[in-house]
Amino acid sequence: MDKESDEKQPLLPPTLPRWWRVLPALILLMIISYIDALILNDFIEYRYTTYYQVNSSSTPNTRELCLNESQKEHNSSHLISTTTPKYPISTTMSPTDLVQESTARLNVYISLASTIPALLTAILLGSNCDLIGRKPPITFPYIGKITRYFILTAAAYYNLADLWIILAVMLDSAFGLAALNILGSFAYITDCTNEKTRTSAIMITDVCIISSKVLPLLTVGIYLQHPHYIQSMIFTLLLSVGGFVFCIVLQPESNLNVQHLNIFEQMKQTKLQPVTKIFRVFLAKREGHKQRSLLILVSIHLCIITMICGHTAMYYIYMYGAPFCFDSLGVSLNSVAQTVTMILLTVPFTIVAKHSDHLSLPILGCLTFITQLVLFGIGSTAWMLYLAVCIGSLFYVLIPVIRSRITKLVEPNEYACVFILTVIFESGGYFAISALANEIYAVSLKFFPGLVYFVFASVGVLAIVLMLYV
Repeated sequence: MDKESDEKQPLLPPTLPRWWRVLPALILLMIISYIDALILNDFIEYRYTTYYQVNSSSTPNTRELCLNESQKEHNSSHLISTTTPKYPISTTMSPTDLVQESTARLNVYISLASTIPALLTAILLGSNCDLIGRKPPITFPYIGKITRYFILTAAAYYNLADLWIILAVMLDSAFGLAALNILGSFAYITDCTNEKTRTSAIMITDVCIISSKVLPLLTVGIYLQHPHYIQSMIFTLLLSVGGFVFCIVLQPESNLNVQHLNIFEQMKQTKLQPVTKIFRVFLAKREGHKQRSLLILVSIHLCIITMICGHTAMYYIYMYGAPFCFDSLGVSLNSVAQTVTMILLTVPFTIVAKHSDHLSLPILGCLTFITQLVLFGIGSTAWMLYLAVCIGSLFYVLIPVIRSRITKLVEPNEYACVFILTVIFESGGYFAISALANEIYAVSLKFFPGLVYFVFASVGVLAIVLMLYV
């Protein structure tokens, strides 16, 4: 019996790794996730432009058609014939708007099909993160990406039905998506830092997450000027395989209790009982006003995630449509403009955050993001979108203050559980919010496409009100 017990003990005393050693696995998965959105939206748009017999041999041609349709909308409507099965009813919508509406509708189906698998995985692995360690939630999403791109490559090559696209994203969500990796990564960083160094480490990590979009968006955006979807999907599949191997072989574990176990032994520790801890962590009595502050800060964080998810769900499809008619490269350049601005703002505000984590910082961040959403909603020219994202970039620099304040209100063994609601919102919740956003967009497309951005801007107002009561 003693011999068996000894075999389970580490041969060397456990030591905490450097906090930044989680960044390679996190950044690579974020790169893949940014490629996800660009490839999937562009691929679906391309399929529908082909279906509705719109000239889509290249992205510039499609954009030119969109601009022409946008200019004609003020003068006349295009009545599409009902004599073909592709146009079963009479409609005054232009072909471009039909593509947009069909894309939004498919996005709703994808989101609804993926919500439950993402929720179950996020709850089970997220709640067990403090028990099984950080490595499983960091690694698992790579399995989903491998599955996703294997199916999508087949769907593109054999021109399979939309059902296969839905299945690919649904299976991807069943392995936790990027939100689960982010949960494990921030829990890892919290393990390896103290209260003095944690805020700056979290801010640097958040900036790395956002900055990781520059290279994939530019390269994939240029490459998808012509519909080379199979090649880009195979490349992303290989990236996913490489990331999975890296996590298995080189990613260290920061939870000292399971540091001596391999990832398969860690997964055997998974239990259902920790799921109830998700709720207990918010109901536990804490000294002073910590419990009240924790509940309000988590509510603020969920409002912030709702805004981000809503904006992310609409970003590509909204900019592809009239009156902007961006192509994949145009959308990528807009996103890169925000990233570059954010990087420039990171250094001065990180210095400020080292000396203060006052809530005036995230309040300022929320105001800038609300401004971005409103400008997106009322904008009619490309320069307004660039102005909007440059203003909103400050939001991503300052919001990590909320996450840092939350970690200071809980015990070390509660770090992962306290963020489980964030994981639910960023995984399963994202799909639910995406379905809502796409439905609003599809319904309002005929009279005010920007309505969806005002809906999510109102959530930001609620977040600011809550910050005033902390």
